[in-house]
Amino acid sequence: MRIAGFEFAEGARFQPGVIKDAKSVGEHIEMLRARCKGELTPDDILEDAKHDNSPLHSFFEWSDTEAARQYRLQQARGLIRAVVAVYVSDDKPAVRQKAYVHIAETGAPHYRESGHAMSQAKTRQIVLQRAWKELQAWRKRYADLVEFSELFEVVDACEGELKRIERR
Repeated sequence: MRIAGFEFAEGARFQPGVIKDAKSVGEHIEMLRARCKGELTPDDILEDAKHDNSPLHSFFEWSDTEAARQYRLQQARGLIRAVVAVYVSDDKPAVRQKAYVHIAETGAPHYRESGHAMSQAKTRQIVLQRAWKELQAWRKRYADLVEFSELFEVVDACEGELKRIERR
């Protein structure tokens, strides 16, 4: 099988100012992969992208100050996602759950305590929609693996159930 063309993945996010030419980016990365005897690394990409004339250059933040800030923000997001809360009640065993969920409200994305977010109709819907999109993206990524075909049938059944719930 051969590559017929290149596209960016659905939902791919890039920094402002990126030249979104998937064809030239894909072809350039393929050239680098061939030059690296088929074993491409992120270091290979970064080394090439340092050059102003590389089609990969605009995908990176070259200000060390801003890059450091962006990296620290990514670390902060990872830290928030890593925290698990242990909920207890008198009549049930303890339950572990992500402490915070991301609420991707337009213009004001933020994190909220999971229980609070899921108890409010608007934020619950935002969380469920994001989870569903992530599940669909995972399904697309692994659609060709027959070992997951039964799981995909369950996902299809869930989709019908979710649509039924939304109509209420």
